[in-house]
Amino acid sequence: MVAKNIEDNIRKFLVKKNIKADRRLIIFLFFVVLSTIFWFLNQLEEEYVTEISLPVRYTNIPSEKILVNELPDHFDIRVRAHGYKLLEYKISNKFLPFQINVNSISLRLHSKSGYSMFYSLTRFLDKKIENQLSSELEIVSISPDTLYFQFAERIFKKVPVISGLKAAPATQYMIRGDITFNPDSITISGADPIIDTINEVYTKQTELTELETNYSDDIKLEKINNVTLSEDKVDVTINVEKFTEGSQKVMLNIINVPDSLVIRTFPKEITVTYFVALSDYEKVLPQLFEAVVDYNETANQDNKLNISIHNSPDYIQSLRFNPKSVEYIIERK
Repeated sequence: MVAKNIEDNIRKFLVKKNIKADRRLIIFLFFVVLSTIFWFLNQLEEEYVTEISLPVRYTNIPSEKILVNELPDHFDIRVRAHGYKLLEYKISNKFLPFQINVNSISLRLHSKSGYSMFYSLTRFLDKKIENQLSSELEIVSISPDTLYFQFAERIFKKVPVISGLKAAPATQYMIRGDITFNPDSITISGADPIIDTINEVYTKQTELTELETNYSDDIKLEKINNVTLSEDKVDVTINVEKFTEGSQKVMLNIINVPDSLVIRTFPKEITVTYFVALSDYEKVLPQLFEAVVDYNETANQDNKLNISIHNSPDYIQSLRFNPKSVEYIIERK
């Protein structure tokens, strides 16, 4: 049956190439193809040495240590095996990652300075790798021949969560109070030199627009290379409320006046205007504002003193005041 298929394929090939299908030529080519197949099968029975690439993964790194160097993600392995077995591996070219349990291998101290450096020889992994690949593959060598593990002590630090949100209320609405997070701080851990430089963690950059009602959801934290976060997300709360405009008459406070002098301003009070949430409207009182002019500025001003607001309720927004400056006279007591 196999011989018949070979003969038919030779005949089709000759017809396709416009070659006269002479019987002697067909027989000659038949035996050439047949002998090539037998030669190839015979060669597959021989032993060969070749190189394969085996992916590697590392597990069970000591939790109290931080691995600070890069480890190879694959081994280049020279193996010896029969040709048919190597052909099978070359065709599939897929290997499950070889798992290296760091806690179970023998680590020897190489050096100790800022970090502790340990090493392990890969030749001690020969048998485990052979068991995973196949008993028909004999390992000749493994590259790299040595694995180096550089460890640092793991330290912990508590840092605040900082908002990366861009929250915008809808028209006629305002954000009441601060954006809050729960928890408002988390614990980070990692190598000492890295952790020392980190003083806060940020939420993901997120845009929230046209807010008309209170917003509550969880939000992911930005990852930091080589740093472990105790939480990967936090709950965020944004209070949104309708606002109204309010105003108050506030008396001016004059500071740094010598005891022998009196300053009279014209006018004596200013009008402050602001936006405030409806629920806070009644809480805003004139005495919660401090409008100030400074006597020390009289040396630099021409009959006018600039006004500044030193204190105001933290739950109001868009504070304005009028006038911005006042005229004055100085009298002796």
